Amino acid sequence: MRLTADATSLDLEFPPEADVPAVFDVLLEGRRTVSFPVTAATETVSASGERRITFAWPPALAQALSGRATILLRDAADKRPLGTAEVVLGSSTNLLDLRDPAGRWLSVNKWGRLAPSFDGLEPDAAAALQDRLLDRLAELQAELEALGVEPFICYGTLLGAVRDGDLIPHDDDADLGYLSRHEDPADVVWENLRLSRALVARGYSVLRHSGGHLQITFADPGAGQDHYIDIFTAFRVEGRTYLCFQVGDEELDLREREQLSLRGRSYPAPANSDALLAATYGPGWRVPDPSFTFTTPPRVRSRLSTWIGEFNMARDYWQDFYQSPGVDRVPATESTFAGWVAERLPEGAGVLDIGTGTARDARFFAREGRRVLGIDYSSAAIERARGLAAQEGWSADFRVVNLGDLTSVGDLVADLDGTVDWHLYARFLLHAIDDTARANLWTLAGAVARRGGECWFEFRTSEDQDATHVFGEHFRRYLSPEQVTDELAEHGIEVVERVHGQDLAPYRDENPWVGRLRVRGSA
Repeated sequence: MRLTADATSLDLEFPPEADVPAVFDVLLEGRRTVSFPVTAATETVSASGERRITFAWPPALAQALSGRATILLRDAADKRPLGTAEVVLGSSTNLLDLRDPAGRWLSVNKWGRLAPSFDGLEPDAAAALQDRLLDRLAELQAELEALGVEPFICYGTLLGAVRDGDLIPHDDDADLGYLSRHEDPADVVWENLRLSRALVARGYSVLRHSGGHLQITFADPGAGQDHYIDIFTAFRVEGRTYLCFQVGDEELDLREREQLSLRGRSYPAPANSDALLAATYGPGWRVPDPSFTFTTPPRVRSRLSTWIGEFNMARDYWQDFYQSPGVDRVPATESTFAGWVAERLPEGAGVLDIGTGTARDARFFAREGRRVLGIDYSSAAIERARGLAAQEGWSADFRVVNLGDLTSVGDLVADLDGTVDWHLYARFLLHAIDDTARANLWTLAGAVARRGGECWFEFRTSEDQDATHVFGEHFRRYLSPEQVTDELAEHGIEVVERVHGQDLAPYRDENPWVGRLRVRGSA
């Protein structure tokens, strides 16, 4: 077999008699970095019968490929080496390094993102991490049982237990499910919300991805987030059993339990685990496939989205961004908008920094002696901000809050220190969130305004839509100042100062069109 590669694709040539695997593993510098089925590649056959297979690197990986590397190709099923080559990817001749700040090699996960996995660690470090994860899994199981919930392992954790009695090497978390007592979706969501609040009250860090999906994160005091465990809700309605976010099956019964061994430890599982795995991964679930990606059946996705909701518009993009070297391109000094606001803020006003991002402006306000609470729905951004404050010696509080989840917004309002004169600050946020999150932001702004605080917004306007952007293209919804003004008025908020134009937020070769609004509650 002949193997070549560049920054865009991998090319393989097999002789006519070669046994071509169904799924390939690609190792860069000795680490599995991406796996792909032959059906995901482009294949041509020459007149002499030679097969040429071209695999385009996934976009997230292609953006990170720059440097020289040793590529090893192997059969994903039996780990049989197929070929190796020395290549230069992109313009750099430095050794390729796909490690994150914690030293974990990144690989393409089942969502097409670059993320750490167990097999991206040194063996001893991976074993230690997996043991910590399983300790927490048992702890969380006991907590849920104490709260009246009967959990069971599911998704990749169940797959690994049934197939190998171990965690899947290319996984990065653990998964629990529970069967709701309710059939009405509204009651299912309310039950999940109560569970979330109970876990928070017990000291856990909980992120609500939807009304049926909680993520519990566990931190390493010296290195930020260490691991996480997902909790998924199952429920039965209209004769069909659903398991957020993927499963909807008429024959599936999740009421009975059995015990399964995972690394010599016993965990509860559905009595008919084979049926759940088939409903989740399809009939071929017994054959390991690191290239597997979830494709939720449209009917199931539509119903779960309608009943349970989704709170994570573009969150994966921002998670990746705040863990990537690209975040260092954001200026460390405060924005011009922060200076504009600081000139107008009352003495002693606290700053509620919504969409704090790199915390560059949170740092500025904190160093002015103001009370600061930075909010973001990216846990990676919040971890980075906390680390920055600790490293540089300034004081601010940071919290993960998802604007797409109105209950999270309500909890934030309820927890605000009533002795502080809070003012809401949101720079380059409005154009980066969807309609639901923006409506919830107006609810938050209304709560701040009713307490006497003002709100300050800077955002890209519709004139900026066709411009070239330094940070590339991601979700942006360009808004006119008139539209924002009208939406605020519907929530009893009036504009008291407005600026619109260019030369307000220049960066490198980009001079965007932006709007600035200073608003308060209507008299």
